[in-house]
Amino acid sequence: MMSGCIIMEGWSSALTVGRVRRGEETMNKRFAGYMLVTDMDGTLLNSGKMISPENKRAIERFVEQGGMFTLATGRIAGSVRRFADVLPLTAPAILYNGAMMYDFANNEVVWQRTLPEAARRALQQVMDRFPGLGVEIYCGSEPYYLRENEVTDHHRSMENFKRPATESMELLPEPWIKVLLAWNPAKLDEVEAFTEQFKEKLTWVRSDDKYLEILPENATKGHALEELMAAKGIERAKCIAMGDHLNDLEMLRRAGVGIAVANAHASLTDVCDRTCKHHDDHAVADVIEWLEREAN
Repeated sequence: MMSGCIIMEGWSSALTVGRVRRGEETMNKRFAGYMLVTDMDGTLLNSGKMISPENKRAIERFVEQGGMFTLATGRIAGSVRRFADVLPLTAPAILYNGAMMYDFANNEVVWQRTLPEAARRALQQVMDRFPGLGVEIYCGSEPYYLRENEVTDHHRSMENFKRPATESMELLPEPWIKVLLAWNPAKLDEVEAFTEQFKEKLTWVRSDDKYLEILPENATKGHALEELMAAKGIERAKCIAMGDHLNDLEMLRRAGVGIAVANAHASLTDVCDRTCKHHDDHAVADVIEWLEREAN
């Protein structure tokens, strides 16, 4: 299993040309030069996993006034597409909790990091220690289910994934992008404590109370956000990021303005510049309305 960073040929130059053209068009608009990046589950999406009309209208206003908007999520491209298709994304989305950037406008991966061989060895030890742990391997259009439980069953149903269970990791294609470990929160706490011994060369992040993810080293939403800001020519001070859980922590730290929703994990409020409304109360619209007031 090879680890590395892949940057698609021509991406930076294409962005530069696009940035010049957009700059000419948006120079006099109030949000020109600003970028808003939001997490999806627990932030943009409400409890019904929907984008509220209030959030959608606010995002459209932000983009119409020259702002750049995109998503940062642990989801894969196929899971995000139905949302991306109804939103005015003006930059590649950060997927896999920071291991990939995907351009939905051109249907292509523009940047990604992959897991090293150390991930396979660590995963085997974790699986041996915790036989009831659910395991999903992400190395294709849908996850491979290496081991299933009630949490992976729910995840499969929610996302409508169809791939059958795979009994051996040796049969899986490479490279691996991420591994998702799924169990009830109390059991997953035990798993997380056990994984402290495997921190070198891997990123372990809790993306939900029921999910613990293995990602490549230096592959967080925060690392990907820095790559995106550099490629799109966005000043850090003009980058606003929103999130709700521990997988958003590095992103909120590295943005110019980090904003935690009212329902966020307590750890996020310690690093954020601001808080906003609950994700069931149109949190993204709340942030954009704040920006509109500040811009007046």
